[in-house]
Amino acid sequence: MIKVFRICGTLCWFVLFASQLFISCASTSVEPEPKTPVVYVTNLKKINILSADKIERNIDEVQFFEGAFSDKSFAMPIYIQADENGINLSVLNDFGTSMGDITFKNDSVEFESALFSENVKAEYIVWDVQLALYKTEEISNCLSKNKLAFVSENDGETETRKILDGKELIEEITIRKNYIGIKNHLRKYEYHLIGVGDE
Repeated sequence: MIKVFRICGTLCWFVLFASQLFISCASTSVEPEPKTPVVYVTNLKKINILSADKIERNIDEVQFFEGAFSDKSFAMPIYIQADENGINLSVLNDFGTSMGDITFKNDSVEFESALFSENVKAEYIVWDVQLALYKTEEISNCLSKNKLAFVSENDGETETRKILDGKELIEEITIRKNYIGIKNHLRKYEYHLIGVGDE
């Protein structure tokens, strides 16, 4: 049985958060649409998101999703399925019904929801998930092609992954049992995925 924490009124904050966050990540330059989705890790440096077969940790469960952008915050359950076939995220309401889906499969990203702005860039959410679940060497190789550094430290209980542009810390990912924390210092947002099921 899913434990649903207090989420009343948070959907509006999530919509605002997602819209502001991913509009701010989009580039204004006009280029042909590549086959593989790209994300701007910094305002100038972009990368292709990784293929699904680069995953290291599989997930197939409901998690509690909470986050903050500027002074706005939200919290709600979200179903995550991630494996070598791709990534699927479904935002759930109180009754366990999906209110929006992001699907990454066959190197393409699809976003379906009548509730969220069409300006939301779902590939940025996929990239954040990849930073937490995909192989460190694959992430490092991807970033190094654009002169970005990737550092991973693991003390046996907590793994910390960081993206740096020179000395500037761009994004930080914290991974523990039943917990993933993502903090983007450049875009000024953070969110947490907390396992709610029994292992």
